[in-house]
Amino acid sequence: ARSRNSEGGTGTSPLDPGCGRGGGLIEYPYYGASSLSGVDLLADRVAEAKAPLPQAVLSCADGQRLPFASDRFDLVMQYTAFSSVLDGGVKANMAREMLRVLRPDGLILWYDFWLNPTNRQTRGIRPAEIRRLFPNCTYTFRRVTLAPPIARRLVRVSWLASGLLEKLRLFNTHYLVAIHKGSSPTEDIS
Repeated sequence: ARSRNSEGGTGTSPLDPGCGRGGGLIEYPYYGASSLSGVDLLADRVAEAKAPLPQAVLSCADGQRLPFASDRFDLVMQYTAFSSVLDGGVKANMAREMLRVLRPDGLILWYDFWLNPTNRQTRGIRPAEIRRLFPNCTYTFRRVTLAPPIARRLVRVSWLASGLLEKLRLFNTHYLVAIHKGSSPTEDIS
């Protein structure tokens, strides 16, 4: 999804609710993003994100009440923020806000794990929950990311073996999901 930027060119206008230190936003200017926005609940992380992203609009805010107008962004991305939220009501509010600020032709890009047995302060999220959080949308699911404990050990021995094992998707722990507003859900869990 592209929008007109202030110079008359085109560029993506992404929002990262749960931006942390800005790691998810930092690559987007290389892909033509015209403006970057992010929010995080922790003020120290927002302050750290401002150094590498001086042009970005970064705010300390709650993802349940995003400080942006409706239909503002053509891309809203979520990178492991939802698995850190244990309260189902808070997740539902965050999802509603993401949909509210997303343009009608926009995209929510979701990257989060469905399995992490080693971190009790997180909870994995499966496709059924994603569908409940974002009703009346279309979805394309893809299992990605070789389980980090396996990847960390295996890459020391062979990057090739690690890459091949990830392609099998048997031990992949995250979903990459493209979510569009609309009412024709699709499945592509591969």
